[in-house]
Amino acid sequence: MKWFTQKTIDIIQWVFIIGLIAMLVIQGVNYQQTKKDLVTSAEYNKENTYVRIYESQRLDKLKRENRELYDSIKKLNDVESGMVIKFREHYVTDTIMVDKFVVQRDTIRVVADNNKVYESVVSIYHYTQNNDTVNLDIDIKAKELQWCKADFTISDQFMIINREKDGVNQTLINHSDNATIESTTMWHRKDTKKWYQRFTISPQIGVGYGMINRKVDTYVGVGVGYQFK
Repeated sequence: MKWFTQKTIDIIQWVFIIGLIAMLVIQGVNYQQTKKDLVTSAEYNKENTYVRIYESQRLDKLKRENRELYDSIKKLNDVESGMVIKFREHYVTDTIMVDKFVVQRDTIRVVADNNKVYESVVSIYHYTQNNDTVNLDIDIKAKELQWCKADFTISDQFMIINREKDGVNQTLINHSDNATIESTTMWHRKDTKKWYQRFTISPQIGVGYGMINRKVDTYVGVGVGYQFK
């Protein structure tokens, strides 16, 4: 009696193939779990830089978190990412003394009921401050001004959506009527993988032509793939 019949060999091969697939699946699950543990959700500011760490998610989950962004994305194709940025900018000026104002004096004539004419001088105080953060224009109409101080907060939001259209990257920025975008700088990393880095190894189930048995048959095993793009 032969110890290794063809049936025994087939069983051993199937056990080996199934064991190999199970090992690859377990390694893949462990890798995803490790990656998930490393990439956690975080949000912080560091040296005037806002940092947000987040994982990729399905579009239906976004529907529960931000319906406005969801409604904007679901109408578009090939969306890579989308975000809503809410910001507040607080600006406080120094105390503005009168000598920093440009003063224009107006004479106002007032006619009383007894036909007497009274003249009063009303001054318009004008102050301008322009820098990279804010353009400030203050006009004050008063008889006498000693000093002025401005303290204000700007609140607004931007909705940014990135997608690929006709083979090029496209960024859409939705903003309120109070904001004007003058210029932007965009950068998207181009895939620069070496030719040998495009090979992938993964478990496969399919139908193919056997080079040894020389017939079409189903197979379960490990295959090598190549990413052309």
